[in-house]
This record gives sequence, C-alpha cells and structure tokens, in this order.
Amino acid sequence: MMSIPHDCPRGRKDCISLSIIGSDDNSSFFCCGQNNGELAEVASDIYTMCFRGNHRDSIVGMDKRDLTHQASVIIQALAVVEKSYLEESDWSPWNK
Repeated sequence: MMSIPHDCPRGRKDCISLSIIGSDDNSSFFCCGQNNGELAEVASDIYTMCFRGNHRDSIVGMDKRDLTHQASVIIQALAVVEKSYLEESDWSPWNK
C-alpha cells in the first residue's frame, strides 16, 4: 500500500515527504519531499532531498530536472556496478 504524503521526518512544517526509507525512530533516513518554497534559494527548487545518518546530515533543494538527473546518474552507476559483478570483472582503478 502506498501512503503519501507523510510528515517530514525532521518535523519541519514547510515540507512533506513523498518517499522515505528510514529507521523506525527516524534517527537515520533518506527522504524526498516537496517543500512550500519559502526557504528555497532558487524559486523552482520545490523538492527537498534529505539524508541523515550517523556521520552525515544533509538537506538539498532541487527542481524536477535535478531530481530526474540525480536518479539517472544513480541508476547508471548501479548498472555499471551490477555489470561488473555479473561479469566478475574488476573495473575499479582503486583495486589495482
């Protein structure tokens, strides 16, 4: 079952979560939400990407194109890693 939108895991009132993966207590999470635009440095950056973990905490404003490009780059990187895994090749320059 899909249940959106969700409350912001940070408790912010200027953003709603559209998608989130996180711990039960929200001490760590990765979230993509839509903000009300009040805090956006660029008017079109109505989407917010948040990450909170043990060693890092970030909030990034993005527009729809930024989200699309980020998703595309991540999918392509995963495809390279998966191809290397399936072919049992060691393509990384760090492993030489």
